[in-house]
Amino acid sequence: MSRLLSAASPKGHSRVHSLFEAGGPVLVEVRFPGAVWSSDWHLCETEEAFDELVDRIEPDAFLHLSRVWDLSTRGGSVVLRR
Repeated sequence: MSRLLSAASPKGHSRVHSLFEAGGPVLVEVRFPGAVWSSDWHLCETEEAFDELVDRIEPDAFLHLSRVWDLSTRGGSVVLRR
């Protein structure tokens, strides 16, 4: 399995930026590997809101991002690690 990009890396940030540039808010599912609780869900309307979310979550979390307007099309989603 290929390594996931970090949300804080330039490439990871660029992929997130492209989602916001395409328009609309971004839905972020935060998954915790090996956790017994379910995912957290966050709606980010700006890149600044996403950056604040990344600062608050656990370092081993995985982020699954999708544009809200494209939820039926999984092709535009992005998966990153914290």
